[in-house]
Amino acid sequence: MSLHSHLENLVTYNTWVSEQLVTWLEKYPEELLLQEHPSSFSSIAKSLKHISDTQRYWSAIIRETAIPEFDYIPQYVDVKAEMKNLVTEAWHLEAYVKENLAGMGEPVLIESQWFSSNFPKSEYLQHMLIHTTYHRGQIVTIGHNVDVVKAPMLDYNFWNVMRQQGGQ
Repeated sequence: MSLHSHLENLVTYNTWVSEQLVTWLEKYPEELLLQEHPSSFSSIAKSLKHISDTQRYWSAIIRETAIPEFDYIPQYVDVKAEMKNLVTEAWHLEAYVKENLAGMGEPVLIESQWFSSNFPKSEYLQHMLIHTTYHRGQIVTIGHNVDVVKAPMLDYNFWNVMRQQGGQ
């Protein structure tokens, strides 16, 4: 498999997994998604917002667009808006990467208050996917504690096997 094919798979998976997460969470009352439970983000809603914000941040880096402003410790989360943001940004990122595969090896300099780096766009994409996977796992764990259960299979390998078998 070429690097370009791999990158295409990753962004297609990211869109699929974002849609799966949202479809699952939409089945539950908002009050359960807002219910507090100890974690790095104290509710499903706050974790969802963090995933959405993180994806928007890294997508802006990769697409070399303006970095959006975020409320890093939100008091209130508009759950429906964050669900929409998550899926919409996944679509934008997928389209960008597929149209700009040749440029995914180009480095992008980041100088922020937290770190400086100059990595290829493909590495920022990989980081975003790993980071959001971590927080999706937290959402599933919080869900088990607030009666948001029966999470769908969200693994990359599951998606890849289903895709190859024609199921996705």
